Amino acid sequence: MERRPGIAYHRPEGDPSRFVIEAAGESRLDAPERPDGGWLDCVAGEDRDRLREALDDGPVDVVYRVAADGKPQWVHERGRTTDGGDVVGYLFLADERVERRKRLERQRERLEEFASVVSHDLRNPLSVAVGNVELAAELDGEASTERLERTLDALDRMDDLIGDLLTLAREGKTVDAAEPADLRSVVERAWRTAGEPAGAALAIDGSLGTIRCDPDRVRQGLENLFRNAIEHGAPDADAPDTVAPGSRAERDDARRESDDAAVRVRVGRTDEGFYVADDGPGIDSDQLEAVFEPGYTTAPDGTGFGLAIVERIAAAHEWSVSVTESREGGARFEFRCGDSIEAAGASESESEPNSPRLSDGGKR
Repeated sequence: MERRPGIAYHRPEGDPSRFVIEAAGESRLDAPERPDGGWLDCVAGEDRDRLREALDDGPVDVVYRVAADGKPQWVHERGRTTDGGDVVGYLFLADERVERRKRLERQRERLEEFASVVSHDLRNPLSVAVGNVELAAELDGEASTERLERTLDALDRMDDLIGDLLTLAREGKTVDAAEPADLRSVVERAWRTAGEPAGAALAIDGSLGTIRCDPDRVRQGLENLFRNAIEHGAPDADAPDTVAPGSRAERDDARRESDDAAVRVRVGRTDEGFYVADDGPGIDSDQLEAVFEPGYTTAPDGTGFGLAIVERIAAAHEWSVSVTESREGGARFEFRCGDSIEAAGASESESEPNSPRLSDGGKR
């Protein structure tokens, strides 16, 4: 094993949480001794799995960040497993070459991910713009003007997305500073940007209230949910209408083209946040956890990033999002927003926190 200045150590039984110093020869490295556990608490959270894997695979040759009382330092750990199962080796400061290599690897991973996200998020407003230009060419007067105005809105949205995503790539941000926003307005803007397709209808169930968020990022997440519902949700023409006469959903017909819609998307409040549901074909029960994984898609031409983006936007707000089956057998995405959303008592919604009791929920 290479001999160089550093800290000679051993890990009893190869336990990544235990670190016993045998000799300290690197004065610039102040590593905390943890003979009874706690070493992983000093390791950067995103580096812990890498350290565990290195100790499991052996021989150990891994670079990670560790901190005692001050700023985290990059360290290089090299060791081997003894016949008795302990890991013995040296810990020393990572040299500039190793640190630079790790930094470049992380930057490359982020750039690859952002390239995929950008291509996914720009596709939606681009398709809206193209579709409206084609329709405008076939129409006259105010009808043509309206389509061109929608095209300009979609192009403006593309410009916003490019700016936001470039900022995100440069600064590592996921959301800007949160501010109180009217959730219904955010939902309606997202629906308009999604294209308001003739074969789909939006129903907003009562008052959605005020939510503290980054409105642009939440709108981006809702756009992905709406497009996902529209692209997957074309129920059979003979499917019965399950909206109860006289219900709030029926009274909200001003927001949708009711019975003729190929797919209905519904947004409402819950006790802990809000939900988005639709009446498409639904998601198989064994795939409910997989849908948020980057790359997961059931569409031949899908990128598989839409729902992953939704989950990351929620996580950036310190919310959680889950998917379950709606009353009609489709998909229901539930956002739990904690203190970000006003008390449920301020909402007029008839919705419930659990999907089996959803009175007007959708089917996907």
